[in-house]
Amino acid sequence: MFRFRRLQQELTLSLIMLTLAILLALAVSGVWIILQSQQRVISSTQEQVAQRVSQEVGYLFSMSASDVRLMQKLTGFDQRPLVEQQQLLFDFVHGQESFDYLTLYRASGELEYKVHRQFPREQIVLPQAEHRDALSHVIATGENFYGGLSYDPLSGEPRVLVAFPVVSLEYGRIDQVLIGSLRFRALWQIMAREARGSGREVFLVADDDRVIAHPNPTMVLSRRAFTREQAVAGIGLAGASAIVAEAPLQFGALNYRVVAEQPAVNIFRGAMSHALILLLALVFAFAAAVVLGFWLSRRITQPLDQLVAGAQQIASGDMDTQITVSGRNELALLGQQFNNMCQQLRDLINQLRDNAKALKLEIASRRSAELSLKELNHELEQRVEQRTRQLSESLRNLEMTQASLVQSEKLAGLGALVAGIAHELNTPIGNARMMASTLQARSVELTEKAQQGLRRSDLDSYLALVAEGCQILESSLSQSSRLIASFKQVAVDQTSYQRRSFSLAEVVDEIILSMAPAIRRQGLRVHRQLDNDIQMDSYPGPIGQILLNLINNAMVHAFDGESGDVWIEATTEGGRLLLSLKDNGKGIPEDNLGKIFDPFFTSRLGQGGSGLGLNIVYNLINGLLGGEIEVSSETGQFTCFTLRIPLVAPATSSVSDVV
Repeated sequence: MFRFRRLQQELTLSLIMLTLAILLALAVSGVWIILQSQQRVISSTQEQVAQRVSQEVGYLFSMSASDVRLMQKLTGFDQRPLVEQQQLLFDFVHGQESFDYLTLYRASGELEYKVHRQFPREQIVLPQAEHRDALSHVIATGENFYGGLSYDPLSGEPRVLVAFPVVSLEYGRIDQVLIGSLRFRALWQIMAREARGSGREVFLVADDDRVIAHPNPTMVLSRRAFTREQAVAGIGLAGASAIVAEAPLQFGALNYRVVAEQPAVNIFRGAMSHALILLLALVFAFAAAVVLGFWLSRRITQPLDQLVAGAQQIASGDMDTQITVSGRNELALLGQQFNNMCQQLRDLINQLRDNAKALKLEIASRRSAELSLKELNHELEQRVEQRTRQLSESLRNLEMTQASLVQSEKLAGLGALVAGIAHELNTPIGNARMMASTLQARSVELTEKAQQGLRRSDLDSYLALVAEGCQILESSLSQSSRLIASFKQVAVDQTSYQRRSFSLAEVVDEIILSMAPAIRRQGLRVHRQLDNDIQMDSYPGPIGQILLNLINNAMVHAFDGESGDVWIEATTEGGRLLLSLKDNGKGIPEDNLGKIFDPFFTSRLGQGGSGLGLNIVYNLINGLLGGEIEVSSETGQFTCFTLRIPLVAPATSSVSDVV
């Protein structure tokens, strides 16, 4: 017995040590993978933040110049007396945060008025040389002027000098020039918003590596420097190790950098929860391995103990000894052979006496086995029948679920079109409303002047504004009408699946127009290369949905939210349409090419992908449209979908059967 106890201990210890070594290797690999994954996630987030802030800052800069032009046009600035112009400039500077000060010069160079958003007029110190250069540039070219970066002598904040011509609508000449200081403080709120609750810092760096916008004003006022070498070396503004991402920004003749940094220690903080889960899983696995090792060793040594005990009983003369046999391994086979040997010995000794008894026992045993076999067969048939019913019910539920998901995918695409059209309508309708309110205000003003004595210049100015307003209203309302008509046709086609004659170019243009907001937001460039004379007698809704799914598939999978190019080409050949959609994205791995049209297959599992987009495309083309689709791709180069569709769609008994 001692030997087998020792054997059991050795087997248990060996299994535990092997499991421990494997789990340690898995733990080291898991921690390394978690850290690398967390670093990639933070780096990607930093790049996205830098790009987003760069776009917001550029938009804020461009809107500052637009605000000045809009103020001039809406208020009739050039026609106002000097006193009213001064009041307008005072209200404009104190009503927004883009400018530190504004000055008004005559075209001859004489200063007429100056206003600062914080300091009284007598404390304003103007850079005379810079103003002369800006004034000369505007008078000579008639265009806006953007100067270099400087620092305000009063507040110490960085600024950019800008100048705008004031053109007389009556005479068409430059009578006055607006010169101001574009401030960077308005950008600090954007930086503070990005830093709030995220642990990251976002700031703006000039061409001379000086920080000119930061949530902490001391960084700007102390003119802290941040070089490109620091960004490459992964050293933050405070000198600590950090994950740094940059995005370029150009304004006027100057180049800036938007920098987003996050302390490197956040990698370990973000990975702690994952590492803790991994540690708990490894502890649980080790405990399970200990129990399993003890059970396996016991399973091996227990039959050996039984064999030894049986042999000792037979040696003492007990020929009726039987070994309990369980399992189908070699030890069980040895136990069976041992029992057979005992049985043969008993048969040789008691052959004559027990022959009849043994025969009866064998017959009874066979009958019992046959009865057990019949009962087992009957039970097995019942289980097979019950399982078949369960599988049939599961298959029906799966088909209903798939149909529901397909419908949800289609409605989600239509919802995206609604959001895009609503976004597109905001701009023309907003322009129309603004111009209508302007015309109303100017009409009231003209009525008051008419009662006091109308001048020819006032009437000409009003008529010019009316003409421009009518043009803007006509353009805005026409654009809104086109958008609504396009969306109406797309919505009818995609919800009703009505068959009609149509132009392929119109369907392609409607889909591109409907997706315009998402396309512009991602920076996607769609190249349309098709014959405008292609006419089809088919289903425009499914064709539009196919284009929508393929373009959306390229935006999500080919470019991962980055910019790129998509080419849509179409020709005809033998009564069939050859339509191809090609992108220059990252391509499809060769192992996935044969599975991309399978339902629920997606490479973005758990990231919002349903795996039904290309399956819907495949079913529509091969079913309702009676065509076929092929795909070719090269990893890192391109992906091309080629569609062959009859120009005249085949007759279909039911559209729902195809979808």
